[in-house]
Amino acid sequence: MLFRHFLISTFLLVGITTVAIGAPVAETIEVINAIKFPRMGSGNLTLDRRFIIGIPGLPQCTPAWPQLVFSYCVTASTIGSACANPSNPKIIALFKKICPVRTVCMDFVTDPGPSVTPEMEVFALCVDAEFAKRFHSGDKDGVYCKTYEINGVTGDKATLSVDIYDGTQNPAKVRSVSISTGNQYGSKQNTNNYSRIIDSKNGQKIKVCMDVLSAGITLYAMFTFVDGTYGSSIG
Repeated sequence: MLFRHFLISTFLLVGITTVAIGAPVAETIEVINAIKFPRMGSGNLTLDRRFIIGIPGLPQCTPAWPQLVFSYCVTASTIGSACANPSNPKIIALFKKICPVRTVCMDFVTDPGPSVTPEMEVFALCVDAEFAKRFHSGDKDGVYCKTYEINGVTGDKATLSVDIYDGTQNPAKVRSVSISTGNQYGSKQNTNNYSRIIDSKNGQKIKVCMDVLSAGITLYAMFTFVDGTYGSSIG
């Protein structure tokens, strides 16, 4: 099951970009503070691959198909759920749900167990738009980057998420998405999303880049992070 309470990034803008004739433009770095997701009942919010009622932004199954196998972003405003019935777990039913107003769908990777299949290593959430920053590609080919500083980290791990969308909120593939911080680096080719678990600490700077072959179309990258990692298992 996906476990631990969720900590989703919140963003505070720091630094001022100044422009002067003949002087370079300084990069504006945004500080990302982790906040807690609401608690469910008396315990921490969990995703246990079963039907979860009344929590906005989470993937939803139905009573007839109560077991959540995995979830994914269909568009920036739609989350998809792959659900099973325990009496016949080999059959999967797909459900789509519109994300709540002022949220954006983001894909994450889990810290999988040894018996977890690749498709079950991912999950999605509709994250409050206030907590998911974007940067644009412009309308020309090239590499576009943005740097963030993380804060409010409670442990030594963080799960980062980058999703690429076009102007119609549909996923848009780029040549690559990369994440770098210190001596940690990872990238994914020919993709519209990338999630990575990193060693983390407060004040750490994260550089996010997308290599775009745009053909005149402006794309935007959404970035957020979850404090900690989340395991996957059936149960």
